Amino acid sequence: MLFECVHDPQDARQGKLQLTNGYYLHFDQMTRLLRTIHNHPEVRRFAQVELAAATGLTGRQVESLGSVMARMGLLRPVTYRLTGLGSLAVAHDPFLDDPGSLWLCHYHLASDTAALVWNHVTNCVLPVGQPMTAPAARDTFQPFLAGFTARSANKKLLEELRAFFNAYTGQGFRRLHYLHETGDGTYSLADSPAPVPPGVFLAILLLYRDRFQPGASGLEVLATYAADHSPGRLLHLGETPVRALLDKLHEANQLTIEAKANLDQVRFHPGQTWLDAMQSYYEQ
Repeated sequence: MLFECVHDPQDARQGKLQLTNGYYLHFDQMTRLLRTIHNHPEVRRFAQVELAAATGLTGRQVESLGSVMARMGLLRPVTYRLTGLGSLAVAHDPFLDDPGSLWLCHYHLASDTAALVWNHVTNCVLPVGQPMTAPAARDTFQPFLAGFTARSANKKLLEELRAFFNAYTGQGFRRLHYLHETGDGTYSLADSPAPVPPGVFLAILLLYRDRFQPGASGLEVLATYAADHSPGRLLHLGETPVRALLDKLHEANQLTIEAKANLDQVRFHPGQTWLDAMQSYYEQ
């Protein structure tokens, strides 16, 4: 299935080509950082040098991890304080190895249009269905590079793409079975990704609503799996698995599916938030 992707060059000026500074995303380092911050609730704003000394990481590593973890929804930018999701993760999933946590962190990062590499690859490159190498993926970024020198952009892009592919094949995101790697440095979407728990899918639906249709009381079912940045597209779920998840949520009275004007629609309960949905998932 081919997807239409929206390319906005403005995203390149507002976003970043590189979040990782060329470092791979070691999830044990992420959890070390989360625990260190959690253990010091009296600190209102952490300095990178303080976190480096407390965790045994370098300042550059802390900067890299902090940048990515903020895009994952775990840390607040600048202050390095835990977000609501970060606090839930420390309490319920301290090793960041629960598939539900990983799927939500994946969607947080992949749907962030300012995280140019992660968003473009998951939203536009991989869903086409063709096997992809890091250099080939780099070539798809030309619409975003007007404000960058070619040498700098190519170097940063290749480093970030290598970190991206490694995150899903060699680091914590590998538990999602989202990517398949062949022996020659080629990657493609895996045939059987890890199941998405219904409660986590609800959280992701609400996050999608907040980011791309703020204030909406519901969503068209078609949009949940086929639209730009939709949960189905970024989680590698087609119509059948998405509808199965929606049916489970409807049966559990966590949302309502209704037909209106020949369109299937999902209706959320008033006041539902993605963080509340995630807390319910952990507590259950």
